[in-house]
Amino acid sequence: MNRNYIIIAISSIVLVFIGYLVVQKRSVIGDTLLVSSFTSSGESTGMSLLQVPFLRDFDEILPADISVDFSSDGEFSEDEILVTGYPMHAQDRWRGGYYVEDFGNLTSGMAAQISFHGHSYQAKVEKKNVEVGEMLDLGTVTDPENATKGWGIAQASADEGTVEITQDGVPDLSQRKGECAPTAAANSLISLVAKNGGEDLIPGDPQDFIENLKRHMNWTPENGVPPDDFVAGKNRWAAAAGVPIRTTKVGDAHGVTTIDEIRQALQDGSAVELRIKFANPAGTKIVGGHMVTVTGIHQGEGQTYLEINDPVTPETGSEMVEVRGNQLVNYGPWQGITILSWGFVQTWEGHPTGELLDTMTDEEIEGIRQFVGDQSMRTVIEYNGKYLPVSELQVQSEVGCGDDHWHAARGGGVTALDGTFVPDPGPQCGYGKLSERPSMNAPAPEHNE
Repeated sequence: MNRNYIIIAISSIVLVFIGYLVVQKRSVIGDTLLVSSFTSSGESTGMSLLQVPFLRDFDEILPADISVDFSSDGEFSEDEILVTGYPMHAQDRWRGGYYVEDFGNLTSGMAAQISFHGHSYQAKVEKKNVEVGEMLDLGTVTDPENATKGWGIAQASADEGTVEITQDGVPDLSQRKGECAPTAAANSLISLVAKNGGEDLIPGDPQDFIENLKRHMNWTPENGVPPDDFVAGKNRWAAAAGVPIRTTKVGDAHGVTTIDEIRQALQDGSAVELRIKFANPAGTKIVGGHMVTVTGIHQGEGQTYLEINDPVTPETGSEMVEVRGNQLVNYGPWQGITILSWGFVQTWEGHPTGELLDTMTDEEIEGIRQFVGDQSMRTVIEYNGKYLPVSELQVQSEVGCGDDHWHAARGGGVTALDGTFVPDPGPQCGYGKLSERPSMNAPAPEHNE
């Protein structure tokens, strides 16, 4: 064979091999590092969320380093490192996120370097600001210790163990104002039902499903969903849908035993949510709570990390947050102290995971109805002697009226519990001020069961 042909052939093989290595290397991480800085009512929380877009799956948790070329000199020096050795779970077409202290001089377009799995990948920074104050809606909380919106405080210490568990395929839906609890629940229930062959039981539009959960949970715009209503509401939904899912509250209000319960639930293949509470930097003021979906736990060498899908964070993806004692360290959307509280576990009962769905019998449905209480309730406001369902209302901020007011969500009016139609008396002030017409629970009529 001609020597030149041999050289060309070898060169081609080498080039193909090099090209393969380049493609393999490039295909691990996308080319944009998303950096979100948080503000609440315009005031910075002092934290940013870094979100790395992964393009391949890795079974193990691997450390990641992230640097940004602040000096624009084409180099990444030690003082330009944002993160060192942070544990990351790479999932195909999914963002992995973690929190760092806010860097005020970080801007879109800066060069970034992400070191992961033995390689360094180049990316560009995309910077955005996320205002969380309106979504978390602190100002209307009337029951801060039990609310799942706003913040709270307690001090204790959680136990640790050693385990590596991640649940893939859990949605990361974004919440609307004050709706973290039903949104976090929707993440869990959608994944658990799909895993067990019941996809047709979940509405195609996730927001329709969230609205359904709000009604079963007796959601209120003042306090969201208290923990016990959160449990009962999901069990009511399961009974109404005819699916063998049972929800239980685990751990304790101050998070002392919650991590152990979450670990056990994830080991059992159950779906999990976590209520977290927040306090001012001094840890002296209770103002409510927040709900996230837990998708993994990683413990070892004295450290505990949770993977969470947080309804309030931007874009789709999971965040890795560190747990020390019963506190979440450096939780970005809040500038004070973040404390663990109750965990909530959804267990599929009736048949092993992976088999075709076998809906519940009438006797099983009745058993769950008795478990959560026989009489279904509706969250309402009282207006001129009529009980108007909150699910058909919306809250609007109006300068002319000086406060948030109740209005019909659609159709120019609302159907009261007694079946009568009550027109919206707007355009201004509607059915009255939120502060003067608080929501309450009332027995639902039979035809709404």
